[in-house]
Amino acid sequence: MGFPLFVARRYLLASRKQAVVFVISLISIIGVIVGVAALVVVLALMTGFQEQIQGKILGANAHLTILSGWSGRPLRDGAAAAARVAAFPEIADAAPVVYEKGMASSALNAAGAAVLIKGIDPGAEARMTSIASQVTVDLSALTRPAPSGRDGAVLGRDLAASLGVQPGETVRLIIARPNVSPLLTVPRSREFEVLGTFETGFYEYDTTRVYVGLQSLRNFVGLDQDEATAIEARIRDPRRLSQVAAAIQGRLGQEFYVNDLVRMNRTFFSALRLEKLAMSISIGLIILVVALNIVSILVLMVMEKVRDIGVLAAMGASGREIRRIFALQGLIIAGVGTLTGASLGVVLAWSLDRWHLVSLPADVYFIPYVPFRVRPLDVATVVLVTFLVSFVAALYPAWRASQLDPSEALRYE
Repeated sequence: MGFPLFVARRYLLASRKQAVVFVISLISIIGVIVGVAALVVVLALMTGFQEQIQGKILGANAHLTILSGWSGRPLRDGAAAAARVAAFPEIADAAPVVYEKGMASSALNAAGAAVLIKGIDPGAEARMTSIASQVTVDLSALTRPAPSGRDGAVLGRDLAASLGVQPGETVRLIIARPNVSPLLTVPRSREFEVLGTFETGFYEYDTTRVYVGLQSLRNFVGLDQDEATAIEARIRDPRRLSQVAAAIQGRLGQEFYVNDLVRMNRTFFSALRLEKLAMSISIGLIILVVALNIVSILVLMVMEKVRDIGVLAAMGASGREIRRIFALQGLIIAGVGTLTGASLGVVLAWSLDRWHLVSLPADVYFIPYVPFRVRPLDVATVVLVTFLVSFVAALYPAWRASQLDPSEALRYE
């Protein structure tokens, strides 16, 4: 152990007459612990919130949605268009789908609820989204008539609860396309038998989505046998979603319009990133408070140790060694506090996520609890920044200590 480190350690662990130094040092360490732990937990919260919502969006939807270049115009040959898209090397799978907005009502809830009806090929949907693993029935049942002879439908769990329907009961779907007769024009409607429900954990989807067979919805909305409203595709590397979407758009030309999940949810994802940055900066100010606390503590120590500094200088200690003594004090305080705070923050974040201790109203925040995800890079960044700020904070008091004149320090001793 070098001379500066030995003296710095003795000062921090002082007892008896120098107990005040130990108490002050302990308070400083506690301040660092609280600041670092708070920053680690906040970063874990924002990362978990962003990843949870992004994962649910990516899991419940295909990565790319390819529409006809003409607004509202269906694709004439959906299967051929899907085969053309699937031929691109970046695409893992592609399939035609039919989307239609409408209303769903039941005997118990005649007022109904607004829904998004999606006509799917069950096999393709299972390859492109996670819905198949979240539904209570085999999706292939959508391709066959239900026991009642009606076409089948799968509803979001919360939507089914709102309508008061269970598997085996019927739900009426109403769309804006009219049925025209000589006497009057009314919205088109049809009864579907509820085959099962699904739960994505994303409130917006669980309250508005209805899945039916692709051909069933084509017949319902009046599309031809091969027509589709969109082609959905899943890419091989979701991290390159925006780049792949732009490349596919360039190859398909103006005949098609390629949209991706990032673009469709750009405002939402941007808000999440901005919120994470703002929270990190706000909580990060605690680190600056910790740095000011270290400055004040070291200045106080220098003032209290004027006589000791004079004795050390008279005995031959150089200004560099005296600077190192007080700089090491600051780094020891920061080191102990930072490592303890980081460990405490990781354990606290893991516990909060493991037992879902912070619940949320799912209709407001889309998810039922606050998720926490600790990333090693975030923890390493917090530790590094805290060490750096603490080191800079310790420089001025250490420099002032090295500038003391031994004769002045010992004049009245």
